[in-house]
Amino acid sequence: MIDYSQPNIAKEMHVGHLRSTIIGDALVRALEFTGEKVIRRNHLGDWGTQFGMLIQYLIEHPAELDEGTEPDESGPSMSRLNRLYKASRPKFDSDADFADRARRRVVELRAGHAETVASWQGMVDESKVYFEAVYGRLGVLLEDTDAVGESYYNPMLADVCTDLEASGVAVRSDGALCVFFDDIKGPDGEPTPLIGQKSDGGYG
Repeated sequence: MIDYSQPNIAKEMHVGHLRSTIIGDALVRALEFTGEKVIRRNHLGDWGTQFGMLIQYLIEHPAELDEGTEPDESGPSMSRLNRLYKASRPKFDSDADFADRARRRVVELRAGHAETVASWQGMVDESKVYFEAVYGRLGVLLEDTDAVGESYYNPMLADVCTDLEASGVAVRSDGALCVFFDDIKGPDGEPTPLIGQKSDGGYG
C-alpha cells in the first residue's frame, strides 16, 4: 500500500503535497513493474473544525459561492472555496457566537445532519475537481477511487470509544472521554489528557 499526498478539502495543495505525490507514484510504478500488487491510497483531510466554520458561514451567507466565480490560476473550484475560507476565518476568530455555532455545526456534521452533510459534500466534490486537475497535469496514476477521507472512519469512532472505555484505557473527565499517561503532563505538572470524545459529543 502506497500513500500519496493527503491534500485538505477546501485548501490548495502546496509543494509538499506535490512532492509526496511524485514520490508515491514513482514507487507504485516501480513496484508494479516488478509484479507486485499495489494499493494506491490518497487520504483526504475532509473532517474537522474548519468544516463547521465553512458550512456555518455558507448557510448564513448562501450566495457566497455564487458570486465572482471567474477562474484564477488554481481553477474555478478552488477560487470559490478560497474566497469562502477567507470570508469565514475572520468571522470565526472575532465573533464568539459565530464560533460557537460553527463548533455545533461540526457535531451536526458528525451526526449526519442532512443540510450540514449536503453542504460538506458540495465542498468535497468541488475540491476533488481541483485535485484531479492537478493530478492530471502531473500524469500520475491516482484515480478518484483511490481517495479515502478522514470521514470514512466516522462511523467507527463510537465503537472505538466504547471499547476504550470498557477496557479501562479511557475514562470520563469533565464530560470528555480521555486517555491519561503518567509521563505526559502539562506545565502545572498535572496529567494532560488525549481526548477521544469531547464533552459536546465530537471526536478528537
